Amino acid sequence: MNDLLKSDSTLEEINTLLFSFECKSLSHGASDVEEFLHTKAVNFEKIDMARTYLVLSEYKNKPYLAGYFAISPKPLVIPKRQFAKLSTSQKKKLMGFGHRTDMKNYECKGYLLGQLGKNYSEVAKKANQLSGRDLLTLAYGKIKEVYAIIGGRILYLECEDNEKIKNFYRDNGFRQLEDYISPNNFCLFVKQIKDL
Repeated sequence: MNDLLKSDSTLEEINTLLFSFECKSLSHGASDVEEFLHTKAVNFEKIDMARTYLVLSEYKNKPYLAGYFAISPKPLVIPKRQFAKLSTSQKKKLMGFGHRTDMKNYECKGYLLGQLGKNYSEVAKKANQLSGRDLLTLAYGKIKEVYAIIGGRILYLECEDNEKIKNFYRDNGFRQLEDYISPNNFCLFVKQIKDL
């Protein structure tokens, strides 16, 4: 999206593209994915809070938005009260990647996969050219580029407590911190950068 904002495209043209993305009818969390792209992505890009990558494709010789993902270099911080609730084995595994802070919180350097969304507009459904796994692979590529420059240990994400979504991330090598609920009431999944 950064390149798009620097291009000759008007904000109206950019918004037309962004608002062509639809997925809110799938689940509560999906409405957050759609709302982010429609209302927050441009501002997050402008203030360097996250980078949003748009995945464009063609259907019947016309371009369309197939999906997107947003990543941010952000340490995973688990407050000491939440860390204390984790199993001993989970604590040991996490301590291998991070450290305790002065405030006794757990912190691990990494990247937040803040958004991952496939477009379910009529055009995108007919084209059926992009899978969730394809989106993850594209996100992994960008994260590996950044990792090669600045390092980091983990990729993490939050998602709603929906078995289909959780199984998708498990099937793609993420591990859920079973006894952890984020401040946003979401489940937390982590994956080591070396496993991307």
